[in-house]
Amino acid sequence: MTTNCTKTLIALSLSINLVACSGGGGSGDGSGASPAPIGTAIAEEFQGTWIAEAYGQVIEIGASTLRLLDYTSDYCFLVEEASDLDTSDVERLFRVREERLDWYSASGTASFGAPSTRFDSAETVPASCADGVDPQQGQAGYSADARAELRLFAQLLEEYSIYPALRELPVTPLVEEQLSQLSASSGDEALAEALFNIATAYRDIHTTVETSLGLVKVLNKPVYSDRLFIEWLDQNDITPPLTPAQTDSANTYIGEQLELERAITLGYADNSSDIQSAANDLLTWYAVDGIGYLAIDAMLGFGDVEDNDDELASLESALDQAMSDLRDTQALIVDLRRNGGGKDFLSLAIASRFVANETQAYSKQARLGSSRTALIDVFLSPRGAFQYLAPVFLLTSSQTASAAETFTLAMRALPQVTIIGEATQGGFSDQLDKRLSNGWRASLANEFYLSSEGEEFETEGVPVDVEVPQLQREARLLGTDSGIDAVITMLDQ
Repeated sequence: MTTNCTKTLIALSLSINLVACSGGGGSGDGSGASPAPIGTAIAEEFQGTWIAEAYGQVIEIGASTLRLLDYTSDYCFLVEEASDLDTSDVERLFRVREERLDWYSASGTASFGAPSTRFDSAETVPASCADGVDPQQGQAGYSADARAELRLFAQLLEEYSIYPALRELPVTPLVEEQLSQLSASSGDEALAEALFNIATAYRDIHTTVETSLGLVKVLNKPVYSDRLFIEWLDQNDITPPLTPAQTDSANTYIGEQLELERAITLGYADNSSDIQSAANDLLTWYAVDGIGYLAIDAMLGFGDVEDNDDELASLESALDQAMSDLRDTQALIVDLRRNGGGKDFLSLAIASRFVANETQAYSKQARLGSSRTALIDVFLSPRGAFQYLAPVFLLTSSQTASAAETFTLAMRALPQVTIIGEATQGGFSDQLDKRLSNGWRASLANEFYLSSEGEEFETEGVPVDVEVPQLQREARLLGTDSGIDAVITMLDQ
């Protein structure tokens, strides 16, 4: 899953969210358990050591305490800890289901969500955590060592990432090459450059590091801003590196062209007063000549606070309004071309407005060493006052990523949907958040998403039914939207 509009497996700040999360978990989950009354110690069903091996995470729950640990085969870090807790605190984040601990709050609400991280009960912590946790920056025993940080990142990739196998690129030779350029005393700039070189090799939207110098991230495919930058370079016959003035000029051009592209798309409405928006302007819609248009520009940020219940409520309210306005259209264009992702449970809530009956959306599983965890099938069930079952034309581009791609997978399973444009970015996995001992935060992809027919599109992206190049300068000069025009042409046939 948050974020740069990518799905994030949230490393919650337990000390805050245990008292701030809204909604109580544990009710209606089929566990049959009887939680302790509010105000008492944590119920025994929660207590113990819980391990999510495929995610490298440990949760230790005591009578009134909770600790979250991250681990690899050689490292163990304390992520968060909280004390003076009772059952109601823990139930805001977790529930016990089928003898496993379900971190439901990281993937939805108590009543609606995407598959969450599930922890198995264990007698002991992993071997790397048996002698305590490793020191981090600011703690006793910590010593800055750039080479050690790089080795830690390498071990995260080796043990959890799906990309070394997907790219057929082993981690060790790549990391050894970067280690040869570092010493223990190398500074942040040298370490960040080494991490960037590794990220460049794997080209995964979810293989990132938040460094003291900025975000290290290399995409699988160029997104709109990248393509416009190349366009600007070509028009001005400029070769990087750029001067500060040239950088400002390039950024101005990119912003202007993105605004022009959106204005052209909205210009298909008969009147500007016909254009409606809601959910922090992330949903925009209008109808013209019996065709509806609905742009969904992200899969998070719909609410005013960072809370899953608020996000879902805000989205549902906006969808109620939009779908009601578009209900009587003969066909609907759903535009995901600028959607960089967000949270799976929100994309599932939107896709659920288009199904008549329970329908399999996709399946997912995580890497588990050289194998995988069991497949989890994800289903859509009808939501809202009515379901839109007329023809739907889904517009996608290389910028359509992460949770927007899982939405595309789900919609692809529906009989009335045609996908038009470009294949999506090709980065489906939830963002598995980790940390380096120097305080930098890393993430990687450790999950596989499969279509309802068992196909995998990681790195390639979800294919389209009708290929139409997007963000073409020629179309902008003509004031036309090639995606919308393609839909109109199909409907006229």
